[in-house]
Amino acid sequence: MKSPTIMVSGRQLPPLFLLAIVLTVGNASRAEETTTPGATPVSERAQTAALDQNDSEALFKQGKAYSTGIGVQIDEAKAFEYYHKSAELGNPKAQHNLGVMYAKGTGVKQDEKEALIWFHKAAEQGAMLSQHSYACMLKEGKGTEKNAAEAAVWWRKAAEQGNAESQYRLGNLYLLGDEGVKEDIQEAKKWLEKAVVQNHVSATNDLAIMYENGTAGKVSLTEAFRLFQIAAEGGNAKAQASLAACYAAGNGTTKDLAQAYRWAKRSSDQGEATGTNLWDEFRLGFKKEQIAEGEKLAAEDMKSGKK
Repeated sequence: MKSPTIMVSGRQLPPLFLLAIVLTVGNASRAEETTTPGATPVSERAQTAALDQNDSEALFKQGKAYSTGIGVQIDEAKAFEYYHKSAELGNPKAQHNLGVMYAKGTGVKQDEKEALIWFHKAAEQGAMLSQHSYACMLKEGKGTEKNAAEAAVWWRKAAEQGNAESQYRLGNLYLLGDEGVKEDIQEAKKWLEKAVVQNHVSATNDLAIMYENGTAGKVSLTEAFRLFQIAAEGGNAKAQASLAACYAAGNGTTKDLAQAYRWAKRSSDQGEATGTNLWDEFRLGFKKEQIAEGEKLAAEDMKSGKK
């Protein structure tokens, strides 16, 4: 059987030359499919399609990908772009993240007024974290005039959804009172207790103080000690100083000067002034063996990574 031939300008081309032409054309075609100058990568085409489709969830996920570096390189400017588009379509998660970016100046120029706007939009849709963030900005007067009463409204909304930080802030607000918010010890105790159940150490410390001074309804040094110990173990420097004072005086527990030294030092190591004052006092007034034992306990804490 004869090999196939082809005539070009009256000349017969050899079979091998014909094969080379076929391979060259085929390779060129395949190269064009993947490397045509200016071609958009598949992932970029998918992103553009999401924009065109006005799919708020797809836009949010793409923004999150750029924000966290999942599947793409981290690009805060692009994350902002996708979050903004999704937020404009009403996505509360994107609205919250957009608020965070405006508040921190990440991927966009810092703008507290814009942050407040987007937190409010998400908060109105029931987004718990946005309700908390919006309340914080109102209380601190960021992006708007300070409004403690309105902050209490939004902290309550988040607190009722179980946000421990909002429960603590609301309890603390009622404990101290503020412009437009009357002091209410029972409300303070109620919300602090809810935060304590969720292991919020600052709330635990505040509740301990209420039992120590009687604002919780009665003085209970035993309960105060118990709560100070929980908060201190959780790393709260103020509680550590209070726990040191409890051990030094024997309030709510057996007097233990080595433990008093230990907790005063741990508090001081975190920069708490009260803890430093106690530690200085203990170093001057305690016996050498009490100091040595306290130093040993504090060193063991540090070795185990405890604050």
